[in-house]
Amino acid sequence: AETSPYRKPGTPVTVIVFEKPWGTHYRLKAYVKESRQQFLFITDLTVRGKEAIRSMGIRFAQAVYAETKN
Repeated sequence: AETSPYRKPGTPVTVIVFEKPWGTHYRLKAYVKESRQQFLFITDLTVRGKEAIRSMGIRFAQAVYAETKN
């Protein structure tokens, strides 16, 4: 988040991590430069975060397929 072009300079970045049964939940708090860029900021952080995790060879958690009967 600190290197995102959408982050408001000089503001703090906080990362909180929770372990859940289905995987790791990351919660990030950072401030965007302009409110109209909020979704671009979220997308930027999501894409770059997933790229970083993949580059470490870590596999993402996957939900088990459940078939429902009608």
